Formats: sequence, structure tokens, C-alpha cells
Amino acid sequence: MRRSTAIAAVVAIFLVGVLVGALGSHAFFLHRSHQPGRFSGWGTRLVAADLKHRLDLTPAQETQIDRILSESRTEAVALHREVLPRMLALLDRTHARISVVLTPAQRVEFERFRARHRSRLVRMLSG
Repeated sequence: MRRSTAIAAVVAIFLVGVLVGALGSHAFFLHRSHQPGRFSGWGTRLVAADLKHRLDLTPAQETQIDRILSESRTEAVALHREVLPRMLALLDRTHARISVVLTPAQRVEFERFRARHRSRLVRMLSG
């Protein structure tokens, strides 16, 4: 009986460790996804590292490519901020069109649905 208790305790500790690790990773990525530019900094670093590895770049080439990728990332973030209001307006128009087709009871439930999901969607679109 003691052996089975010990095995169960080890398995439980292992599962708690996996759960804590998964929650920690999720919290980290959730936090990063709400920062301006989201993961674009990571993406450009990964692209730069891959290019350096695959193309055997010189230090001068690495510097130039890093600058190019950084400028492109800055431009992409600016473009995203420029387009975001149009995306949110489209979302509002879509919801208004859906609302028209619903019965009053469905509309009430749709507004609850919309309220629950809008903030999450806005955060996702806002990056």
C-alpha cells in the first residue's frame, strides 16, 4: 500500500508540474500577445537567425539584414495600427447586420455573446 501511495504521489507531483508549466507558458504568451507589435520582434529575430544560418552571412550582411527586418517590423506595426479602426468598424457593421436578422429574444442573447467576446476579439486585433 505504501508503494502505491508513493507512486501516486510522484505521479501527482509530476502532473502538477506539467500543469504549472503549461499555465506559466500560457500566461507568458498571453502577456506577450497584448504588447504592441505582439510577437513580431520574435519573428524577425527567428528569420534573421535562420538566414544567418542558412546563407552563411558576413557580419556586414547580418547588420544590414537586421536593420531591414527591424524597419519592416516597425512599418508592419504602423500598418496594423492604421488598419485596426477599419477592422473594428467592419466588426461593428457585421454585428449590426446580424442583429437585424434575429428575433428580439435572440438579439438579447446575441448582445450577451457579443459583450463576452468583443473585448477578447479587440485585444486580438489590437495586438
